[in-house]
Amino acid sequence: MEISGIATYAQLRGSGASRRDINDALATGVIRRLMRGWYEFRDADPDVARALELKGRLGCLSGCASYGLWVPAVYALHVVYGDGARFPHLPGLFQHVSSAPHPRTPVWPLKDCLAQVAQRHSAEEALVVLESALNLRLIKPDEIHEVLGHPTRSRIRLAKHLDVSESGSETRVRLFLRRCRVPVRPQVNIRPIGRVDLLVGERLIIECDGAAFHRSAEQHEIDRSRDLAARDLGLDTLRLSYRQIWDQWPETQASLLRQIRRRKHINRSR
Repeated sequence: MEISGIATYAQLRGSGASRRDINDALATGVIRRLMRGWYEFRDADPDVARALELKGRLGCLSGCASYGLWVPAVYALHVVYGDGARFPHLPGLFQHVSSAPHPRTPVWPLKDCLAQVAQRHSAEEALVVLESALNLRLIKPDEIHEVLGHPTRSRIRLAKHLDVSESGSETRVRLFLRRCRVPVRPQVNIRPIGRVDLLVGERLIIECDGAAFHRSAEQHEIDRSRDLAARDLGLDTLRLSYRQIWDQWPETQASLLRQIRRRKHINRSR
């Protein structure tokens, strides 16, 4: 994986820079030494640079984000060290050691990042990044067991929950409902509405915001047109914001359970 703004000494020399050129670039601030053999330019990714400066590599959730995977908007920097590495523990960071040696790249390989999340975080967080990687086609379904490692009971359960998802918000809501033994299907095409995030039971659509920013006025109108079409089919639509799913999750779970207890998802015509 090529990281813009980060280069090794060998890469600088390979690009035609002499030792004097490198020293001049250091003196004038064009580049900055992060650790032995590693340098950053002014446009370097600050998270990648910080991890190298701490003599580690970007990994785990931070590594997943650097590959373009969906991760929650707020998380601490994850710095992962190779086997046997010693390092000072610093506040405000997630620092942990891998059983593998440091990679030659500034970011751990994607499969390592996914495995680190599965080992260090909740099943929900692991499911979020695994489904994102599958959705982006960065890994194949038959590579999941390789990522998860030894088939422990918890990892087998995790693999069984894998499904299609376009955002971690969908994954979180779907996982909650299935744990409550509520029938739910993701990414269902309903004519003439189109594809919906989740169809709960037979008649409750749940749409989940996957981004923290507000939708455009145009998208708002499209959403309302879809909701009206759903009503014509006898379907209810529940829209959950990013904040409701990630910042107000306990309250949202309670509300979802109330909806289910009222049998909102059951076809009353039968």
